[in-house]
Amino acid sequence: MKFSPVAIQPRKALAIAALGLAASCGVAACGTGVAASGSRPQAAPADNAGLARDIANIAVGKGGLAALGNGVAQATLAVCDPGTVSHPPGPGTPASASCGIKYSDGSVWKQTVTVTFNGHGTPVTASADLGTEILQPTAGQL
Repeated sequence: MKFSPVAIQPRKALAIAALGLAASCGVAACGTGVAASGSRPQAAPADNAGLARDIANIAVGKGGLAALGNGVAQATLAVCDPGTVSHPPGPGTPASASCGIKYSDGSVWKQTVTVTFNGHGTPVTASADLGTEILQPTAGQL
C-alpha cells in the first residue's frame, strides 16, 4: 500500500498539535485548551475547570493581560490541568495551574502559570515558572 503526499491543512495540524500538547501534559484534550485570538472579560470562576480555562486564556493574552513570553516568543496555545489548580483564599492571592504552553517559535513547555486576580475577578498579574521544555523550537519559525 502506497501513501501519496497530501498537503496538511492548518486547522488539522493545529488540532493534532493541541491533542499532542494535551496528551504530553497529562490533560484531557476536551477541556481547557485555548488558542490566542481576541480577548474576553474575566470573572472569578467557581470550579477548577473554569479557573484552569481562565488561566489558559490569560496565558495566551485573552483577558486583559499580554500573552506570556519565553524571552523569544509569545504563548499561542495553552492547556491547563484542572487537577492542579490552586484556589486563592481571597482577592490579591495568586491562583496557579500546571499548563502545557505552545509558543510562537514552535516550542512547547510544561509550566506552572500563576495569576493574581483583584476583588472584581479581573487578572492583574500573570507569570510562568521556568518549567520543562517538551518540544524544541521549530527551525525558521517566529
